[in-house]
Amino acid sequence: MLRRAGRRIARRVEVFGTVAALVAVFVGAGSAAADSGGFAPPRIGHVWTIMLENKSYESTFTGLNQNDYLWKTLPSYGLLMRQYHGTGHYSQDNYISAVSGQAPTPDTQDDCPQYKDVSPGTPAADGQVHASSGCVYPKQVPTLFDQLDAAGVPWKAYMQDMGNDPGRENPYQCGIPGSPAGGGTPVPGSATPTDQYVAKHNPTAWFHSLIDDPADCRGVVPLDGRPAGGGHPALSGLAQDLRSEATTPRLSWITPNNCSDAHDSTCKGDNLSGDPNNHQGGLYAADLFLKKYIPMIMSSPAFQHDGMIQIVFDEGFPPYRMYGNSIADYKGNADPALNTPTDTAQSVVACCNELPGPNTAQPGHQAFGQDTTPGGGITGSVVISRFTKPGSVTDQPYNHYSWLRSMEDLFGIRSGGADGRGHLGYAGADGLRPFGNDVYNNPSGRALPPARPRDQREVYPATAGGVDRPTRPTYETVQGR
Repeated sequence: MLRRAGRRIARRVEVFGTVAALVAVFVGAGSAAADSGGFAPPRIGHVWTIMLENKSYESTFTGLNQNDYLWKTLPSYGLLMRQYHGTGHYSQDNYISAVSGQAPTPDTQDDCPQYKDVSPGTPAADGQVHASSGCVYPKQVPTLFDQLDAAGVPWKAYMQDMGNDPGRENPYQCGIPGSPAGGGTPVPGSATPTDQYVAKHNPTAWFHSLIDDPADCRGVVPLDGRPAGGGHPALSGLAQDLRSEATTPRLSWITPNNCSDAHDSTCKGDNLSGDPNNHQGGLYAADLFLKKYIPMIMSSPAFQHDGMIQIVFDEGFPPYRMYGNSIADYKGNADPALNTPTDTAQSVVACCNELPGPNTAQPGHQAFGQDTTPGGGITGSVVISRFTKPGSVTDQPYNHYSWLRSMEDLFGIRSGGADGRGHLGYAGADGLRPFGNDVYNNPSGRALPPARPRDQREVYPATAGGVDRPTRPTYETVQGR
């Protein structure tokens, strides 16, 4: 159920050590300059973020796989971010970092096999939390969704397949797999033939500030909706909400299921191909998902007015043997056919002066047998908006903390957070760069046609710190189009 703007402006958002009311009201993105560099984001009013799974930039966006809707078609409509990074390994810590600014912990790095409360849950520096075990954060830990509540900005989180098997998760309580109290509840970590939803890819299910609030959980819905039944009203899905701008949330988070997000190389259930005997997953299934839902969003009144679509990945996950579908084919360091130095190169890097946090020395979790794993690797990302030039590229490094800071700035969050300027956790780190003029490189907002195969594309180089205008872009010829 979409809450009306202003309904919950008075909600108090508790910040560790204090209780700070976020009183900034959404007055239009770009109405005030961001805190860094005097840059004001454009007046983007509607955002859709789709998070896919477990692919490095080299396997996805370099043309080494045959599934080209993501790496060829979508960048022709917008911007390719060649230096977008995850913040950890494995999956779940990236989702939590993106919406709360919390750094990886031992259990979130392990994708939380047991759904239980964080312990000890006491405050740490920079808006972090001491979490030696557990994954469900106490109510005092706010998320971007709480910030939007306080600012009167409507949001929804759409989860593909959530509730198909109500015995695995509760579709009316943010998709949680059970109670986190005491010893907690085992978390189903993989898909089933009838229910390919997994809670570890749902960023709302891990915060008491959300799961204990029925109004918030009414905004966490199955992607395709759910009919009324069992004493519960019908839940509208993405297609229904897109019919008018009035019913479209300002921020829409979209989590595909474990097949459509490219996670599973062989899908347990439907991969949207229309063939019940076809269970191919990986980037093949992700392309089918994007081909169905991206045009649906792009044709909506809200996107046509002032929208932005972001396709991101949680983490870079080589090793890969580059072939066909570019699915993970890790066989261990002892496999002589695996070129470990090359295949892991993009999985163990970090950017943006990422800090490890108080709970683990290595955000990358010693992934892939590496000695040092400082972050979540390079994944790449695509941004589509009338405020972004089709076919352009940025080489400025960003990560999930940058994404969070960018959303807070875009939706006018100006107070509270770890830095007192509206940025939660490590999104408030000194010098962290939110999306700047390299991303919003068409400030007029005049709609432009897609880039053509023969066009050269503008490339914005990395710049040091801040959000100053990048140096004049260079141009390069697109290969493989």
